[in-house]
Amino acid sequence: MTSKIVDRHGVLGYGEANISGEDIRVERLGAIAGLDCGPTETVEEVDLPALRARYAEERDKRLREGQAQYIATEGDFADFYEADPHMPVIPRDPIAEDVDAVVLGGGFAGLIAGARLKQAGVENVRIIELGGDFGGTWYWNRYPGIQCDNDALCY
Repeated sequence: MTSKIVDRHGVLGYGEANISGEDIRVERLGAIAGLDCGPTETVEEVDLPALRARYAEERDKRLREGQAQYIATEGDFADFYEADPHMPVIPRDPIAEDVDAVVLGGGFAGLIAGARLKQAGVENVRIIELGGDFGGTWYWNRYPGIQCDNDALCY
């Protein structure tokens, strides 16, 4: 049976479906050889005012509405930042203690700051986190079934 043989670079040709890897390599090299890959032309002088104006125009398309971009946490959103959807609030008495350093936020940066304070010799460190557990973004944003939240598997 004759069929069209296609890869991600386009049609390689027509023939039997069991085309060899060597045939594909030769086809690709032939296609590449036919490309005009000369040096890129460069301009002699850059029009900096025009370039700055172009970037300013593009930037202005993306600027947000200042404070108007935020939604007030009232009405349907009144409990948005107060309620932790991952852990119920367990009532307890307030904690009153003297500490040497307080770190607000138990995300990655807060945990590192607490560890660095301890390494620097600060004895009594308290990390205060709004959520029901530590983790910051990783605590609030859950990714069920996903091992990593981005496509950079090594970071």
